[in-house]
Amino acid sequence: MLRIGMLGCGKMAAKMADALKGHDDIVIAGVASRERSKAKAFAAAHCPDAKVFTNYAKLAAADDIDLIYIATPNTYHYEHAIMCIKEYKNILVEKPFMMSRAEADSVFFEAKNRNLFVAEAMWTSFMPLHAQMMEWIKEGRIGQIKYVSANLGYDITDVPRLNDPVLGGGAYLDLGCYTTNLAVSLMGDDIKVSRVFARKYSTGIDKDTTYCLETDDGGTLAVLYVTMTTNTDKSAEIIGETGRIHVNDINNYRSIELYDETGDLVETAEAEGPLYEGYAIEVLACADAISKGLVQAPEMPWSKSAKIASINDIIRSWN
Repeated sequence: MLRIGMLGCGKMAAKMADALKGHDDIVIAGVASRERSKAKAFAAAHCPDAKVFTNYAKLAAADDIDLIYIATPNTYHYEHAIMCIKEYKNILVEKPFMMSRAEADSVFFEAKNRNLFVAEAMWTSFMPLHAQMMEWIKEGRIGQIKYVSANLGYDITDVPRLNDPVLGGGAYLDLGCYTTNLAVSLMGDDIKVSRVFARKYSTGIDKDTTYCLETDDGGTLAVLYVTMTTNTDKSAEIIGETGRIHVNDINNYRSIELYDETGDLVETAEAEGPLYEGYAIEVLACADAISKGLVQAPEMPWSKSAKIASINDIIRSWN
């Protein structure tokens, strides 16, 4: 049985806790918030048997925790990850993993020295439809990938943390990790940022960002768009030399469609289970990796999180 500690009691933690209900091999053993009333209310609503902590450090030091899920605001991920690692705790960190490549490298260094498991909670990488999509590509069903387009947008301008630079707000940091993760999955590590166009508020927070990634040899181009001002169709098109794949909802795969070079639909795969089952799938994959003595999740290895962090650095610094 995997015993989980929830560090942070926000909306993401609530979705995770609810998704884990009914999985007897996973138990939420502790929850932590700096506000006692918030921690108690969270436990009562989502995991009544969990121990309540009002100090993050005490949760990190608790003996009866196997994995800590870090769901605090973006700019606190590094501080909390290092704190947990120094207490010899395995960690699953919400996206974006860290605020910079330097922070990501530091976390991996500390974890490697202690033989601890660390993973970025990029739930789409753990989903069965993501694996199916990658299998189609590996099998050569669409030939060499030439072009990728993807968008992800929600009307979430009223979310306070997204408008706060101190908390790592903005459209790209909150949503761009999904489009970038998809591109890295499809195009590999040998990619670079070639164009960035961001529209920003006076605070410096981007309300939307459009950017291009391309392989070092110029053979594959990705055009990606994220926005926090409106709902988009959240789809992706992966164009190959002999076919294409359409992804319905890159943030929570609902279905993928395979088309041949003439444009005919030849195969479809659809998501199974509840809408947020991906959270449970992610944690179960982490549990399996930990049980095997692994320090990385095969679905989301350190190298991939590090590459995404590097791309994030460049996009956020682009003028």
